[in-house]
Amino acid sequence: MRRRICSRKFLTFYFGILMLMSGYLFYSESKISHDSVKFQGKKNSVNNLTFPVFKHPLAPPYPFPYKFLINQPDKCKNRKPFLVIMVLVQCQDLNSRHIIRDTWGNESLYDIEVVRIFLVGLPQIAPERTKDVLKEENVTFGDIVQQDFLDTYYNLTLKTLMGMEWVIKFCSSASYVMKIDSDMFLNVDYLIHNILYPDLPVRTNYFTGAIYRNTKPKRKKSSKWYVPKEIYPNNTYPPYCAGPGYVFSTDMAKKIYDVAQEIRVIPMEDAFMGICLYKLHIPVSEPPRGKFVSRKVHYNHCRFRKVVTVHHYGGYELRRIWADFWAKRSQKC
Repeated sequence: MRRRICSRKFLTFYFGILMLMSGYLFYSESKISHDSVKFQGKKNSVNNLTFPVFKHPLAPPYPFPYKFLINQPDKCKNRKPFLVIMVLVQCQDLNSRHIIRDTWGNESLYDIEVVRIFLVGLPQIAPERTKDVLKEENVTFGDIVQQDFLDTYYNLTLKTLMGMEWVIKFCSSASYVMKIDSDMFLNVDYLIHNILYPDLPVRTNYFTGAIYRNTKPKRKKSSKWYVPKEIYPNNTYPPYCAGPGYVFSTDMAKKIYDVAQEIRVIPMEDAFMGICLYKLHIPVSEPPRGKFVSRKVHYNHCRFRKVVTVHHYGGYELRRIWADFWAKRSQKC
């Protein structure tokens, strides 16, 4: 009996170690070599900034000088786009990218210059096949941007910072940037002409969307949004804009990217943006009420004409409502 109890304890310990290792691999980037990882308490330097490195299974391994594997360095060359739309999408989700290109992501639909890019990481499943599909797709459309970290939900922070790095290095001539998820309805015309106003001077220190205040980190390990105190010790997050879709002035890309090199990254991307804004002493900008809808609402053409985003519209459902929305764009409500 004692031997059996010892065996059970050993198995429990063994599987605990396996789960911890699996969690670490799930949240970490995909490089085999982790030469840049230092022990806690030591310092590392990136982009001429020195920061303490923190090792934890739920802490994304950032900052690192991630490498662009697929890039669009000339997309904004000799151009001054008013708006960059950076779409966060899973690398294997070819269908969503096609549908977005045919709906609100179609750059040719708008009377103001718009640039669209899709942000992806490295595939976890069928990596070689996905890699070939992405390369072929990029040759055709020229709108994929990829870096060498795993494409997981908990690396959305890395993916968003990658988009900001791309804007800084390759599209700094843009006026504004829209970060949006792939399961969203986006009314680009309303955003341009009723929120940003291309005839006005470009705002600075501007960051807006559906604002959340006084939200608390999820401390239950079973939660999808679990953040332990070791990662984020405070009881509330600073004000932030809901992750599915927010817009900011291009100057904010560099400010947020730079401050992200100095502070501990958390896997909750939208809350992390709020932390960056707090560190920068820049408040979120109040949007007109009800224009960024962070939940799903029943499609109504007249209502959707007067909003910027609506959550949970992707795939073929997005294609279906977009056909009606665009066909009736000149009708009176």
